[in-house]
Amino acid sequence: MATKVDLLLLGLLMDKPMHGYEINQLIRGVGIDAWLNISMPSIYYSLNKLREKGLIAETRQRGGGSPTKSVYRLTDEGRARFFTAMEESLASHGKMYFDYDLGIFLLNKLPRERVIPLLEQRRAFLDDWHASLQEQIARIEIDGRYPLRQAILNHLASHVQLESRWLEGLVRQIQGEEEMTAGAGMGLMILTGDLRDYHLPDLIRLIASGKHSGTLTVSNGSAQRTLTFHEGRPVCATSRHLHPATEVVQTREQILTDIYELFRWQEGSFAFDQTMSPEEGCLVLRMSVEKLILEGTRWVDNWATIQKFVPSADAIFELYRPLEAFPDLQLTPLESQVLACVDGLKDVAAIAQQSELTVFETSKALYCLTAVSLVRTGDLGKIRLRRVFREISELLCRSSIAWRSSPTDRTCEEDVNRLSEHLPLRLNDGRIEDQADPRLKTEELVRLYKSFLSIQLDVISRRFGPDNARRSFEQVLRQLSPELQEVSAKYGFESLIN
Repeated sequence: MATKVDLLLLGLLMDKPMHGYEINQLIRGVGIDAWLNISMPSIYYSLNKLREKGLIAETRQRGGGSPTKSVYRLTDEGRARFFTAMEESLASHGKMYFDYDLGIFLLNKLPRERVIPLLEQRRAFLDDWHASLQEQIARIEIDGRYPLRQAILNHLASHVQLESRWLEGLVRQIQGEEEMTAGAGMGLMILTGDLRDYHLPDLIRLIASGKHSGTLTVSNGSAQRTLTFHEGRPVCATSRHLHPATEVVQTREQILTDIYELFRWQEGSFAFDQTMSPEEGCLVLRMSVEKLILEGTRWVDNWATIQKFVPSADAIFELYRPLEAFPDLQLTPLESQVLACVDGLKDVAAIAQQSELTVFETSKALYCLTAVSLVRTGDLGKIRLRRVFREISELLCRSSIAWRSSPTDRTCEEDVNRLSEHLPLRLNDGRIEDQADPRLKTEELVRLYKSFLSIQLDVISRRFGPDNARRSFEQVLRQLSPELQEVSAKYGFESLIN
């Protein structure tokens, strides 16, 4: 089936043979690019495709001193295909899709006070565009020679005007929701769903990261909890039974317990209403969103929920944000113990073993730490990079044992550490201690690791001879697993000896 660009080129070549640049100039000259999304690359792509199909023919033409050009002309097959494609186009049952509607679909994930100015910006652009189109239409109408072009611009202008009016109504509707009574209907800026499909920490993170203001209401049929946010920060909470036998006045501790227990719920409907203010008499909260999430996730004891962040015992985590960034977070001794073991290399099982904890205890701690962004699942590329560096450095260290005065001689290691004091890396009894910031970009890590290995190779070369250093390094690279050999080659570690 012919694409829009195919059909256009077939139609233009119906008039006369042309070269590619001439076609592009014609398209710009008559303003086709004002209503059809077309570019030079798409023109040449279509010309090559049509030529391969035998719908156009290409001839090379040289003219007075100018470079040789490819001139395209329509074949009989191309002429026939044009008429067929025209009938298909004019009788098309193709639906219209508007890319802008994607933003509308995700509208309620932005703060209401931010949405309205953005929609107004779009409306202003559409109104300016419509005015420009009207000017073009007026000029064409006066000229009187291009009725088809005028019809196309009228079509485009009517769509632009219609979208502007639609946006105007949308803005009025969103502004009008402010006057609605809470729960009076489903407004455009209400985010709804079920906890079976949403992970509560992620939902709260969405509210916090977008700096939303409004009230999150969660109900499981028998109980209802509300959390009110102001610019992404939790400020108020309520808890009630929907069908109480008697009225019960809850203490602050009871309400907080109910809110934290909410993180254990596996089912329940929720609605986040940006127009809903705090309830009178609600419990005022003075905590960061991270503290709220950490306290809540500590109540989680369900494997299925924990696995949303900790999928398996062989998952690897790395440090993400420093604990100092969250002054009101108080980690438990167990959480602190697990956090201290996270290095971007050890998996969950290894951390559990080092901490003398069960895999479940370790996974639960990592779930809580991940929920508040203290750690995150490791970048697989960086994990492999760290592994290949560690392997190369430690194997290099072991390879020099045969040349030392004794197996316990650490002077080579001490030299390396002294010369690399400016780097967050050191050797300790033949083992690498990697304190590189996990937030570094991959290319920065590569430079860091290459600097350390260069120092290590230089020390071996000076102490035991350059030939021994070269042979040792080549042997180390051969000892790597095939997977790590690929990583080593990818980042050019073998060039360190050249």
